[in-house]
Amino acid sequence: MNPRSLTACDAVSRRSICNCLPGYGRKLVALTILLAAGVLLVNTPGAFAKEKKPTTKTVSGVVFDDAENTIDGASVELTDVQTGKVLAIYSQEDGSYAFTNLSFSHDYKVKASYKGSSSEVRNVSSIDMRTRPVLNLTVPKSTK
Repeated sequence: MNPRSLTACDAVSRRSICNCLPGYGRKLVALTILLAAGVLLVNTPGAFAKEKKPTTKTVSGVVFDDAENTIDGASVELTDVQTGKVLAIYSQEDGSYAFTNLSFSHDYKVKASYKGSSSEVRNVSSIDMRTRPVLNLTVPKSTK
């Protein structure tokens, strides 16, 4: 090959490879950009991380009286039906309560008591796969 017969595409010039190889050059540039983007995505922490499924559930709610006022200091009991274990807490100033770290595979019963009167017993089933079921409880006025 005669060195004087080299074309602009054969010789190293200041032109981009896209000008020398119109079809292949653009594809090469596009492929390089895609590869670079892929490397960035793969190296980005959490880019393809699966969201972890919760392993426990939280039962919460608010304790009310008959007039729908919140009750501060009501005793709220949660009973694990499988084990018989009873957890008891007091409702907060706004009437709220929460039991955390409960097993999905257990059934629970929840009730509230205040000044000698109790709410109806509410159930949380192991079939219920919600992670945060809300059970509002109403304690009727004592008839004593």
